[in-house]
Amino acid sequence: MNKTININLANVFFHIDEDAFRKLDQYLKTIEKYLSNEESKSEILQDIEARIAEIFSNNINHGNEVITTKHVDEVVEIMGEPEAYRIEDDADFSSKKTHRQHATKKLYRDIDRNYIGGVSSGLSHYIGLDVFWIRLIWVISAFLSFGITLGIYILLWILIEPARTTAEKLAMQGEPVNLSNIERKVKEGYDKFADKVGDIDYEKYSQQTKSGVTRFFDGLGEVLRTLGQFLAKFLGLILFLISGLVLVSLLVSLFSFGTISVLELGDFSHAEIFALDLPTWLQLLIYFIIAAIPFFYLLILSLKLLFSNLKSIGKTTHISLLALWILAVITVTTFGVKKGLERTYSAEVVEVESLSNLATDTLEVRMNNNLLYSETLIKSSRQKLVVDNNNQEFLYSSNLNIALKPAQDSIIKLRLEKSSSASSVSLARQRASEVDYNYEIRNDALKLDSYFLNNPEYLDQNFSLNITLFIPENMIFRVDNNLQIFLNRRAIDPEYFGHLVKFEDQTLKCIDCVIETEGEVIEEKSI
Repeated sequence: MNKTININLANVFFHIDEDAFRKLDQYLKTIEKYLSNEESKSEILQDIEARIAEIFSNNINHGNEVITTKHVDEVVEIMGEPEAYRIEDDADFSSKKTHRQHATKKLYRDIDRNYIGGVSSGLSHYIGLDVFWIRLIWVISAFLSFGITLGIYILLWILIEPARTTAEKLAMQGEPVNLSNIERKVKEGYDKFADKVGDIDYEKYSQQTKSGVTRFFDGLGEVLRTLGQFLAKFLGLILFLISGLVLVSLLVSLFSFGTISVLELGDFSHAEIFALDLPTWLQLLIYFIIAAIPFFYLLILSLKLLFSNLKSIGKTTHISLLALWILAVITVTTFGVKKGLERTYSAEVVEVESLSNLATDTLEVRMNNNLLYSETLIKSSRQKLVVDNNNQEFLYSSNLNIALKPAQDSIIKLRLEKSSSASSVSLARQRASEVDYNYEIRNDALKLDSYFLNNPEYLDQNFSLNITLFIPENMIFRVDNNLQIFLNRRAIDPEYFGHLVKFEDQTLKCIDCVIETEGEVIEEKSI
């Protein structure tokens, strides 16, 4: 059984077994040997140790896990052998530089090329667009959005970590974090620093190394950074609660409604939300995908705000989820547009029927209600499915209007104007012709149905029925009170309902109406 040794790499403590420690120690000593002639040796070694500590932290499941030779081998595989990356001279460095492999870029703030917070320069590395254009976009959008994008910039400044270490700077540029690139990056920074040092006027700046203004802004920056971290954690907690509750609710809805639909324990196909010409369970799944994927990403964002070392779900997963969401949106849009086109055109079908068997001196006109379909006599544009005594299903609607007009001859006529909408005029006319409306003649009474029926497949279509009753002049008739909700109130005085009326000279007059005006009794009222 090997002994366990505690080591400190870049201020991170690890437990490592003896064999792994020997191998790691030999590896670091070999690197130090190859860097013996480098002026920036200590900086390179510090960044290498920081990178190794980062790899160890990512590869162990918990802080107490012991580092084994397997973990050290993974470090060597990622970082590379020192012999393979030794920089002999500038020519060799240039030749090797052209053969570097590229790694996945990570989003950091580039504080080496920053004007304010390094957000724009960091985005420049990440999306591959020149930093000038990104800064120009920020400025233009700040004016166009009335300062909203300024808040977005500040939020990104708070949430995006700065690239401080060499490993982070390499990851920001999409370069592999190995020995060769760490050494090159440190040497570049060291050479730039050396060039700047040669140009410094030491006498001028010896007393101005850190002015009061600089210390003030440094302190203010630390306060803002601490406040930003607190706000990020708080925001992460709020987003976690919201996204978590929504996702749980969506999952419960999917499985509950989906199970009921698949097992045919209930029928949601006629609900307005399921108006697409697709199976109900498939529509449920599509709606779930459209709603759940954005909240899933919101959940990932909240976890990243709460836990800064959270690993990414992977590029393949990102692409798959995005493609699935786009496919679901396209499906809903396509079938929604198709459904909308079914109401693009409207058409009417007119039927005129002569009621010659109603040759009577006094005609009763009333509405006939079917208690099997509706308990109350009511006019409504909403449609519903009903079943008759033979268990046959129909589409029920009470969206009808009634008008009374004087006839041009001595025959009572009934004009039925049936209208519908569809994706074409011919189809709309065909569906309108299928409207089934009935009336009944009994003992000098005309009983008009207060509803009409149609094919249940047309549930989402618009249907209406306009009924015009033409009554010969001087024929006395009585309009029942239950017609009030279906008649145009401007066409008949409300006081006429239930009284004997007739058309005389194209005007409707009441025969038995009694009204009082200025103390006199008038037996007739006309409009």
